[in-house]
Amino acid sequence: MKHLLALLTGFWFAVSLSVLETKTAMAQEKAKSAMPVEKTKQEQTKGQSTSKVRLDNEKFRVVETWAKPGDKNEMKARSDRVVYSFNAGKQRIRYSDGKTEEVEFKAGDVRYRKADTSQSENIGKTETHNLVITAK
Repeated sequence: MKHLLALLTGFWFAVSLSVLETKTAMAQEKAKSAMPVEKTKQEQTKGQSTSKVRLDNEKFRVVETWAKPGDKNEMKARSDRVVYSFNAGKQRIRYSDGKTEEVEFKAGDVRYRKADTSQSENIGKTETHNLVITAK
């Protein structure tokens, strides 16, 4: 009987320890998933807009972008694209030939932009949030 009681006590202790370890591991996983996604290279550079690639396949590239007031993206060649705005904002677009253009947009606006070499700067008072869709 003593051996049975010792065996059951040991079994109960092992099960309790196992449950405790599982809860700890689950809590750690939950904490990891609550952490922000690893920052992109652009997010680590002060004054530059941030972006996250949502889809990139053989036909399309979809990028979500955010820009705080004063943030700029890099001057580079861009393909034809469609831009959907999640909120209102104001941008200054600088082209490689030195020309500039100011653009205001509202939440829900959809704009088509032709291929160009340009840089955008948020000159509004609020963060802009856009979805850029490019066909390959």
